Amino acid sequence: MAMVEEKVEKGLGLLDRIQPFLLLGSIAVGISLAKAMPSFAAQLAPLVTAGVFLVIYFIMLGVRTRGVMHAFARWKPTVLAIGINFLITPLIAWVLGYLFLQDDPDIWVGLILYLVTPCIGWYLVFTELAKGDVELGVSLLFWNVVLQIVLLPVYMTLLAGTVIHIEITDILRSVITFLVLPLALAGVTRWLLDRSAISVEVASRRIALPYLKAITLMVVIAAMFASQGAVLFENPSVVLKMILPGGAFFVIALLMAIVAARLFRLTYPEFALLAFTTTARNSEASLAVAVTAFASPLVALTVVIGPSIELPVLILFLHIVLSMQQKGWLATAQERSA
Repeated sequence: MAMVEEKVEKGLGLLDRIQPFLLLGSIAVGISLAKAMPSFAAQLAPLVTAGVFLVIYFIMLGVRTRGVMHAFARWKPTVLAIGINFLITPLIAWVLGYLFLQDDPDIWVGLILYLVTPCIGWYLVFTELAKGDVELGVSLLFWNVVLQIVLLPVYMTLLAGTVIHIEITDILRSVITFLVLPLALAGVTRWLLDRSAISVEVASRRIALPYLKAITLMVVIAAMFASQGAVLFENPSVVLKMILPGGAFFVIALLMAIVAARLFRLTYPEFALLAFTTTARNSEASLAVAVTAFASPLVALTVVIGPSIELPVLILFLHIVLSMQQKGWLATAQERSA
């Protein structure tokens, strides 16, 4: 996420706070285009591919190795977050698909792809709103990105490969194109800026990078729903079929965060971070792989439908987590040290 260090110091801006609602609006725009101008909408698929690459590049610009080891100075919340996101959640994703989607393998694969890629941005928004530990969240960002790149082909082969035939070369090609290359390009960009004595934060402000990222992501979501509108209209049950396994995952993930916070005596700010880094999914990485590595449009459609279920749930969780703080469910760091 661009300018992420500055956001820690100054708090998240209005754009970040309203972005979930802007993206829901983009879904509505895409569906409207598909309904009103189906021929035009069907030609918007290339915008999705190009837009996803740009969005991930913008996000990678904010991923620095500085402060990465700071995460392991706070080993309990860090190990819990990584363990839940990359060991437990993939297994939950497969089991939920087995329980609810055995007759819909493409949706099952889409569900796995959506759930095994933790959010690489929005969890910071909700963590800040919940008065959680955003600084620690920033140091987790690097690990979330790197582990996704390394483990996504493994998840697709071991988990999704049990559902449908997976071409591992297609997965690897997609991961390299939409994750490794943007990360490398972002690294080159930061190096060039450093040689010019210009920080990423200053350059981001000059070109209004947060707004470019938000607008690009809105275009991607609108284009995705527009280009896949015919599939959605022909398969309206996809939304209904996602509600039960998707809803079950979010409830399980929040309960895991609560139990882990209790067992390992996390502070409230650490718990708030854990709650949202383990529930927020919606990674652009899953969208990139879904669009480019699978022939069935239902896989990509499932990944895109996920946020329409996730965002209202995260808003509800925000109120739950804040109410837990107000009731003194977990002591703050200051109270613990007093």
